[in-house]
Amino acid sequence: MKNWGIEEWKNIVNIGFFLVVSTIGILSYIQARKTLFSPIKTEIFKLQIEEFKKILEAFNYKNQRQFDEETGIQEVFNINACKMHLKYINCFFKDQVQLSEEFSKELETAVYGTVISKENFLKNFRHISVGEEMEEAPPISDRNPVEPALKLAKWHEYEQVEINYTKKYNDATEELSNLASSPLLPKELVEKIHKIIEINRSNLTLIGDVLTEAAKKMPTQYTTIDQTVRFDPTWIWNEYNSSRESLDQSVSDVLSYINKHLKINEIMK
Repeated sequence: MKNWGIEEWKNIVNIGFFLVVSTIGILSYIQARKTLFSPIKTEIFKLQIEEFKKILEAFNYKNQRQFDEETGIQEVFNINACKMHLKYINCFFKDQVQLSEEFSKELETAVYGTVISKENFLKNFRHISVGEEMEEAPPISDRNPVEPALKLAKWHEYEQVEINYTKKYNDATEELSNLASSPLLPKELVEKIHKIIEINRSNLTLIGDVLTEAAKKMPTQYTTIDQTVRFDPTWIWNEYNSSRESLDQSVSDVLSYINKHLKINEIMK
């Protein structure tokens, strides 16, 4: 066995010393890092709690009916149904029913914006490339057919292309978008809120599809001037209501995520 001299032992002691010092230094850095970032994490968590509070205020204890009241979706529906009804009058009873100018102004004043579904946009509009000359569209006659059969044929071509919405609806959907835009929210929660926004958007464009189908039934349900003047869109609203996607499950998903993220059930034990 080799006998180590003083130099060898000094080297071993120095190596051991530096290893111990390095280990202590690394452990001290890790502890200091935890201590340094702990207040920052606490502040971020406090800010997150404020964002969660806003989301809970927006979604907690609310069902589809309450969301309808907040967005005013039934008013949006009625505006578009009235516009379809006015076009029906114009097609079949143009010279026999006098429309109130005041009513027409109120209807237009209530409209804040307009959307068109992708399908209707592609069907009714054409993309024009840079430098391409636009073809002149053939003139459209304002005159309606005189023969009842021709009027009926023209009406069967009716499509509710544009969907008008109110400022109330716009503000409510913007509020949801603002909630989802917070950088403090977890990605999964943002995706769940965006799903609610997408359902609202889809339900808005669905109004056009439902009114287009309802328009086909109008000639059999409103055959006289008296019936037409007393038009009530409730039956169309019921068809729309049964066709649209409910928000209830998506809202429940948002609330469940917050509950799980904050470990509410464990805290309450």
